[in-house]
Amino acid sequence: MSALKQLWLTADSATRIIVANVAVFILLNVPVSILHLMNAGGGYNWFGDWLYLNGSLRNLLFHPWTIFTHMFVHGGVMHLLFNMLSLFFIYQLFKRYFSDRQFVNVYFAGGLAGGLTFILSVNLFPLFGGMAAGHFALGASAAVMAVLVSVCTYRPSDHVFLFGVFRMQLRWIAIIFVLLDLINISGGNEGGHLAHLGGALFGFLWGINLGKGRDISAFFQPVQDFFKFEQKSKSRLKVAHKAPVSNENWNSSRKAKEEKVNEILDKISRSGYDSLSKSEKALLFELSKDKDT
Repeated sequence: MSALKQLWLTADSATRIIVANVAVFILLNVPVSILHLMNAGGGYNWFGDWLYLNGSLRNLLFHPWTIFTHMFVHGGVMHLLFNMLSLFFIYQLFKRYFSDRQFVNVYFAGGLAGGLTFILSVNLFPLFGGMAAGHFALGASAAVMAVLVSVCTYRPSDHVFLFGVFRMQLRWIAIIFVLLDLINISGGNEGGHLAHLGGALFGFLWGINLGKGRDISAFFQPVQDFFKFEQKSKSRLKVAHKAPVSNENWNSSRKAKEEKVNEILDKISRSGYDSLSKSEKALLFELSKDKDT
């Protein structure tokens, strides 16, 4: 159990989001399978009422948490697999230029933008026939799209090798994905494609504004800080009995800790977690509790 805790503490934000999505998928679908074997269906619809994003404004009023929970719910194994694989590879690209904190902000702000675009679309476009309550949004696609388009907008002339073969500028990758959603609107899942475009629009605006020195995803930062409040409080109480430390000594100590953590993480990337000695594992665990992520 301690090994799992250490792995979680040292994991990057994308890995944690992937693990959370997989865990939610398992927790929701195992009971459904059991109910199916017992010939007692309906469990999946009940979960949907509480976790999916319903197009009805009235439903959103009584289930406001669904604007976030719908990002962690997927309609099947392939839906989950495609989104998580896309997230994993796009995160590697994003991390070339930005921090984990920025990734989390863009991911969730983009997913939020996708959800709001979905709600507006099903309530405004004649296609949906005034039956917004009959439409649902689920999945991480809009959030993933926001991350992809954000980095492609910020560094449009940079190149990547698509499928390891085709050398392509980032701007063209973003354009292709946006065009695919636009083209496929008439082929079904209209609300889903519109949500993707909402996420893409946020990613585009984020990249443009960041180039001008403005981070429009910063509004999500207090949410990150909120979930780290207890950890920070614990850290402050832990050192309250110690003598004051000068800024110079504190910065020197922090730099040494960060360098040690980076050395251990490099070793993990080269040889795997099991290659660490017991003392390195214990040290990584202790340092990671104080490391400012």
